[in-house]
Amino acid sequence: MRRRGMVLVAVLVVTALAGLVAAALMFRARAEVAASTAFVRGEQATAAALSGLHYTMAVLNQHHGNIEIWYDNPDLFQSREVIQLGDDTWYFTVYAANPEDEERVRYGAIDEGGKIDINTASEEMLAGLERLPDDRLDALLDYRDGDSDARAGGAEQEYYDRLAHPYVIPNGPLSTIEELLLVKGFTGDLVYGEDANLNGRLDPNEDDGLDQLPRDNRDGRLDPGLRDLLTVYSTVPNQDRDGRSRIDINQGRLPDDLAISEETRELIGLYLAEGKRFTHPAEVAGLRFQVTKQHKDFKDVQPGTWIEENLAPGDLAVLLDRTTADAKRRLTGLINVNTAPADVLATLPGLDAGLARQIVDVRSGLSAETRSSVAWLYEQGVLEADRFKEVAPRLTARSYQFSVRCVGFGVPCGQYRVLEAVVDLAGRTPRLAYVRDVTRLGLPFALDPERLERSL
Repeated sequence: MRRRGMVLVAVLVVTALAGLVAAALMFRARAEVAASTAFVRGEQATAAALSGLHYTMAVLNQHHGNIEIWYDNPDLFQSREVIQLGDDTWYFTVYAANPEDEERVRYGAIDEGGKIDINTASEEMLAGLERLPDDRLDALLDYRDGDSDARAGGAEQEYYDRLAHPYVIPNGPLSTIEELLLVKGFTGDLVYGEDANLNGRLDPNEDDGLDQLPRDNRDGRLDPGLRDLLTVYSTVPNQDRDGRSRIDINQGRLPDDLAISEETRELIGLYLAEGKRFTHPAEVAGLRFQVTKQHKDFKDVQPGTWIEENLAPGDLAVLLDRTTADAKRRLTGLINVNTAPADVLATLPGLDAGLARQIVDVRSGLSAETRSSVAWLYEQGVLEADRFKEVAPRLTARSYQFSVRCVGFGVPCGQYRVLEAVVDLAGRTPRLAYVRDVTRLGLPFALDPERLERSL
């Protein structure tokens, strides 16, 4: 009996151990299935977000000159279905900050052309940014220049060599705005402001006082930092809006098919015949000069005659679109007058905060055709000739680089991925110049919660 009892106990122990092993194997199998499912859904969310990036790139490639299409268009960019796989339907949403209403998401792209190119902007322009202290400006200029002479508040390689974790600075252009964090004195607070999750909205934790991260001033307004004002992407092809290479305004006789009045054509011809040259087509605005000698092509104009600009409507817009005085195939550092905020415009030579605000106010009431050229600044009476000629060479009316923030998500599973990219349209083929995953910052906002079966 005792042996039988021992056998029974042994059987029970073995059975229990077998059960434990089986349970462990089942738990592990379920865990692996869950992990595999989560991984697959994560990849599907990434694919949905990438679909959104490529979709947006296609829209921008076709309509980048029409702000009405890409700026805030929920029909094109909010909760667009990608595919249905099993029980889940996958979507993407393209979003951006909404300066007109911080409580509402804007569904569209961000124009990099409306920002200051940190690599080409003059010291005076950068100094015009209220958010950039003098010592940080000195450090930035030292970081990007090619010499080893440190400015008063700046730093050259010797400073970076003495850091606990030293690194070599490029003494050249920055590759990304995030590279500012490597410059002496630049912190996340300065670069990103209060927008810790880069969603362009003032979230509760971004307005709760200085003692918690992100640090904020609790003023009920979102400070987006320097990141919303600066860029490293500002290339514009030296072409007209139909993609044709521009004509050199200094070449002599302008083509007969150039749609300008005879008076403007003669004005330019006489100016060139006098041995003068344009440094930019905007110099035609308010042009006034005295003829010094007789010219065979202008026999009716006598020496001593004063010639004054009398532009016909549309002449200046045609000249700025079709002609150039720059032989470069691509221009850099130009700012889009139609999308730049007042803080950016105010840094341009010839402009101040008042004029910048006026430009922003006037442009909102203009047609897309009028905004297709920077000529509207002069034609609408916003700037008089001298100011216009000073600022126009630094402006453009079209952009070719855009930031895109896209979240791909599944319903009802709740998986999501958030990607940030820069779309570059300046080359022959549109491309993604920069892509990074910012999912770690969290879900930027609630995604159509009425359709989610559980909270994201």
